[in-house]
Amino acid sequence: MKRDGHMAFNLREIRQFIRFLADTDIAEVEITEEGRTLRIKRATGETVVPVLERPAQLALPPAPAIPPLPPPQTLAAPAGDKDGKGSTVAITAPMVGTFYKAASPESAPFVRMGDVVKKGQVVCIIEAMKLMNEIESEVSGRVVSIIKENATPVEYGEEMFLIEPI
Repeated sequence: MKRDGHMAFNLREIRQFIRFLADTDIAEVEITEEGRTLRIKRATGETVVPVLERPAQLALPPAPAIPPLPPPQTLAAPAGDKDGKGSTVAITAPMVGTFYKAASPESAPFVRMGDVVKKGQVVCIIEAMKLMNEIESEVSGRVVSIIKENATPVEYGEEMFLIEPI
């Protein structure tokens, strides 16, 4: 994407940098290219947060090549015991965006741990490009895990909930 005559880092490159750093002990890296800077800094825990900024005059050597990423997992995938008991189904993000547990900060969450959901019931919202997209459960069952934290980014195919089918 060009802005002001400069190439900006694209989302795919940022994701590649984040995944690369997630497997290392590096706490922070800063890359400058064509007048734009990408700084990725590990926050508390294992979360990596990208920060884009436009510095006055920073110059770093070019970043090393990063191998291509495997394709993301698609929709819900069963997991559990070999005999099928205790299996769960993951509700995954159908798009890249920001995960929200409720319709607004003042509203109650769509679902909580232990709630029973029906197929087609709204379980969260993903904001993508200023649009609020209601995400529905693909199965009926009990919520056994809410993997994502409220107001955090999600990627396509990333697990958000685990549901135990009923």
